[in-house]
Amino acid sequence: MKLVQFLPLVIEDYEDGVQHFPKHSHTYYELIYIHSGAGTHILNEKPFLYSAGDVYLISPADHHVFEVETVTHFTIIKFTFNYITMHPAFNADLKLPDRIKEMMHNVWIKYNKIQLKGPYSQIIKRTIMNMIDAQRMQLSLNDAWIYHQFLSLIDIVRSNIYQTLGKQPPSAHMDHLIDYIHENIYQPELLLIKNIANRFHISESYFSNFFKKTYGQSYRDYSQNYKINLIENRLMNSNTNIKKIAKEFGFHDSSHFHQFYKSMRGDSPINFRKKNCD
Repeated sequence: MKLVQFLPLVIEDYEDGVQHFPKHSHTYYELIYIHSGAGTHILNEKPFLYSAGDVYLISPADHHVFEVETVTHFTIIKFTFNYITMHPAFNADLKLPDRIKEMMHNVWIKYNKIQLKGPYSQIIKRTIMNMIDAQRMQLSLNDAWIYHQFLSLIDIVRSNIYQTLGKQPPSAHMDHLIDYIHENIYQPELLLIKNIANRFHISESYFSNFFKKTYGQSYRDYSQNYKINLIENRLMNSNTNIKKIAKEFGFHDSSHFHQFYKSMRGDSPINFRKKNCD
């Protein structure tokens, strides 16, 4: 079941004693706050016991369901990225939607219990209730105010998550992505997208888009071009035989090494060495 939303922002606030929806995904993002109640939240087949003060971040790549055990008070803030970037109050900070998207897709965050306690919980709760009240009044002047409250809410949640869970924001450790690729270029298994996504705590589906947007080329093109340049440097500046070079770069055998090189350069590594070492 996939739920569709066309409005850029929808705020739902309700109490329920039974399962509100069957397992589903949606075309938008959700920030869910639990005011009270208890039960189980099943996110991408992983069960989490929920209670008052919990926050859940759901992206279009996720599927989930709440199994309610005691009457639960939910606030669900549903938004599309058009809401962030197309709003008249958007300040043209192009890093803002990236920061939000990184948080919403961060697998490590999703699979740890996020519970905001003490002053953080009270600030978030008040902000959410103010947004609900402003939306109910349906005054045009409230639109910009709600937008800024939404951004403040996201920022508070983001900051608190990394403080309480002991992790740095993705933007801090993603800076080391290229270093990681360079360091592990000789170990192809570590450079599989699933392993990189796990290492940097982002979803596989998000990684490819993130890489291309950040570095201006696909991950596959970057890693293969970097590898071929290292190989050619090795061919030109050493007497190591082709078989050993193939093994050094993680190829199963010389045949696979030759196929890779030919697909990249249209020639053989042997011919390259002859042309550049004579």
